[in-house]
Amino acid sequence: MSSTALFRTEAEIARRLIESNGPIAVTTSLGRVSLRITGDLASVEEDWKRLQAIAPCTGPQTFDWASAWARHCLEPQGREPVIAVGHAADGALLFLWPFETANVGSLPVIKWLGVEHANYNMGLFAPGAASKFTAGDLSALLAEVGRKTGAVAAILTAQPFEWDGVRNPFAKLPHQAAPSSGYAVRLGDFAKLYATRFSKRSRGTLERKARKLAESGAIVYGWAEGDEEALALLELFFAQKSRQLAAMGVKDIFDAHARAFYREIARLKGDNPSRLRIGYLRIGDKVLATFSGTLCHNRLGVALSSLAEDERQRQSPGALLLKHQIEEASAKGIAFYDIGVGAARHKDEWCDVVQPLFDSFLALGPQGYLVTLPLAAAARLKRRIKSSRTVWPLAAQLRRRLFGRE
Repeated sequence: MSSTALFRTEAEIARRLIESNGPIAVTTSLGRVSLRITGDLASVEEDWKRLQAIAPCTGPQTFDWASAWARHCLEPQGREPVIAVGHAADGALLFLWPFETANVGSLPVIKWLGVEHANYNMGLFAPGAASKFTAGDLSALLAEVGRKTGAVAAILTAQPFEWDGVRNPFAKLPHQAAPSSGYAVRLGDFAKLYATRFSKRSRGTLERKARKLAESGAIVYGWAEGDEEALALLELFFAQKSRQLAAMGVKDIFDAHARAFYREIARLKGDNPSRLRIGYLRIGDKVLATFSGTLCHNRLGVALSSLAEDERQRQSPGALLLKHQIEEASAKGIAFYDIGVGAARHKDEWCDVVQPLFDSFLALGPQGYLVTLPLAAAARLKRRIKSSRTVWPLAAQLRRRLFGRE
């Protein structure tokens, strides 16, 4: 055995196993589909970028986002991306599904790539192809992914029923309502939108807060320009968010690997749909609020937000920044400002689009039910708690008391 083989990582060994034997022929209602399953993202870059430009998707389904996630968050844990690519008999590209491997207990599963840091999860389908897939087609293709990777279940959460007017084929598979929905603002005439969503009294209150805040210095709204500013603002976000999550008693998901991932996508250039655009409200040298996200298919999707610890939070700098960004996006002709998943007061105030989501817990073999049944039950319980106007506030309060810390 060579010295190189001795030092292969588990991820490299898994990639070789996934790639072995080449494409798989799967009979579907669309005819014979050539299914390729790979952990080598570079080998599917051309297909991926071609499809992301024409298929309904968000930033987390784009190539550069996924590539950065795989390097920084999967490889250090010895886990693999699992990309399923389907071509028709004539060679036409039909779909690309971005998955990753994970373990639930000791059992291997697949889930959407980067699901912990994505608001919405979905596969990419070529225009016109999505509606043609049946539940049986999808089940047969997923079964091959499970067989090839050894996964006993597919845990596919936070999926929209439709996106950009296209129905999601995965909704044809067994599913249940997700614990939370997504919230977005349909943009256009900002003055009309603002007057419709906010009463005269509410608008006056926000204007008074802006004047009061400006007494401490000129309010500057902006977006990070250049790597140095982007990285500096990102470090501020990490610090602010860490304090917020600690006070709430919520686990900080921005570990060293996730931070490295965000640093990479924040340094992407131009109109790349994977690029993290970092927005802020600043007075002097103090950044009081941030809202950051990706711009993909004319939708600005918020991925990160934070508030500084400062007595001026009484003047609602976060609300002022949100208003400014929505007004700016409207002026630029952007179609949607998406504030993401999970109910919140500022979303109720602004959002006229509520995006129902669904979860699928699919056993790919007998052992898979040991994973899917308890996870599905836990998700249903979580939804009931979050949907309750009395239980959810009490649960959040109890969490803060038990686990919150300064």
